[in-house]
Amino acid sequence: MSFLAFDELKKKVANLIHEDTQRHGHHLDLTVAEVHRINGAGSLDFGGSEFKPATTEKLNTEKQKTDDEYGWWKLQQGPYKIIFNESVDLEDGSAALISAHPHVRKAGLISNAYVLSDDSSTELSLNVTVSEAGCNIKENARIAELRIISD
Repeated sequence: MSFLAFDELKKKVANLIHEDTQRHGHHLDLTVAEVHRINGAGSLDFGGSEFKPATTEKLNTEKQKTDDEYGWWKLQQGPYKIIFNESVDLEDGSAALISAHPHVRKAGLISNAYVLSDDSSTELSLNVTVSEAGCNIKENARIAELRIISD
């Protein structure tokens, strides 16, 4: 098993914002489309029949100046779900690894990483927890890395 090189990886990904900036040897950067505050408890059980996802509230951006093209999410302490602009096609049995961009850690966010398989029917997203200090995120910011694992 190995990570696909970028030229093969990009064939499985749609909606890149700016390929030259998102491109790396064996991964690409994922960008922020939406931010949702996690505001209600989910439920987990052994068999899955009582599973319930956490509820979320979509947040709006704020422009710093009226003529700015892109706005910012000014996040306070707490849990959030980041939804990406990009989507991935894993129909061939490959799997994807999604992890935080190094800047996310340096900005003080705590995040998960996960493997997405071809039988997953979920949007590309990343859960983050914002520290007491808060964090500002600009629309289309590069916030995660996508690697595709193949035989």
